[in-house]
Amino acid sequence: MSTKMNKKIKVIVGNFNLKDGPHDVFDKDIILLLNEISKEVLNSSKCKKFPDLVSFGFWCRASNIKAIFNNYSFFKNRMGRGSVLHITPSNVPTNFAYSMVFGLLSGNNNIIRLPSKNFIQVEVLCNILKKLSKRKIYKKNFKRLLLIKYDNSDLISSELSKDVEARIIWGGDNTINKFKSFITKPRCIDLAFANRYSISLIDSNKLGKLNSNDLAILTKKFYNDTYTMDQFGCSSPNSVFWLGKNNIAKKNFWFELSKIVNKKYDLDLSGANKKISNLMNHTLGKNKRFKANIKNFNLITLKSKKLSFDNFENINFGTFLEINLHDINHLRKYTSEKLQTVTYYGTEFKSIKKFIINNKIKGIDRIVPIGRAFDLTPEWDGVDIISTLSRTIGV
Repeated sequence: MSTKMNKKIKVIVGNFNLKDGPHDVFDKDIILLLNEISKEVLNSSKCKKFPDLVSFGFWCRASNIKAIFNNYSFFKNRMGRGSVLHITPSNVPTNFAYSMVFGLLSGNNNIIRLPSKNFIQVEVLCNILKKLSKRKIYKKNFKRLLLIKYDNSDLISSELSKDVEARIIWGGDNTINKFKSFITKPRCIDLAFANRYSISLIDSNKLGKLNSNDLAILTKKFYNDTYTMDQFGCSSPNSVFWLGKNNIAKKNFWFELSKIVNKKYDLDLSGANKKISNLMNHTLGKNKRFKANIKNFNLITLKSKKLSFDNFENINFGTFLEINLHDINHLRKYTSEKLQTVTYYGTEFKSIKKFIINNKIKGIDRIVPIGRAFDLTPEWDGVDIISTLSRTIGV
């Protein structure tokens, strides 16, 4: 890349002189670095203000990374592909951190484009990385990292795409299609994570058996899955599908959630305007009839007998579609290949898995209990990221 173009790129961590790769997968030095990052995050008073940072700090500790490695019995003869370009989403602050870890664990050098939005979480975590990069013990590891920012530029993106062995694109469909138009090496591997939506599946009969304390715990987990990022994460549920006919339990669930929302959720004027606009687009613009239940402006549920999720876009900001199911098989007509995650309570993983197999569902790549929507793992959107970003040395 030319010096002139480099000047248009703001380097946040690292430099353009990346160390020649590739490297071993699950390198011991990388695991030590990740464990140190974990300690810094978990001991930071600034990080403790952000649940997503705390979750990342807990996730990247050495014991968890080793547990992930233990799931890969075939990794004895694997190494990275070379260099990976990471295009991270603008609406999820800590996504870049997980993507960075996957790139490092898979034995690659990594060029990471940070979110365009100035998230405090990104700034705090990058400051920790800068601090660690100055320690002699970790300097060689940071020769595998380049964290950058630049204004939207097809020229820069295309130049960066030319010289890498893999790209991981976390973005909307338009972003993915744009990057697919750029020239890459013939053997360049692309991992593209497109627009998706997610739902919750709750058995109201089982819900009704919870005592008040357990109900409060469950609704707090649901809050964390949804309100933490205003439902912008693709794994954040936009809808609640109810099994069972315990209407009192359903009302208690929404009432308990409204108490948490009133206490913790702060929707600014910009978000409020977007919420109103999204509601209008989905009701008037698409000529759909909804019955709205407004607990307060920050918690709205919508009911409709005619729903299609084929081209569904999240309304966000604490707005949920609410659908009653006769049984789990009636979920089929609400699924599409864009359905990513089902968070659940009161039913079982094996029941949902059986539903997917029996009905030949193209979507639903994740099934996790409520409270774990944002648990980013190496298996995402049905793809094993670490395996794909590395290669086997045949014996």
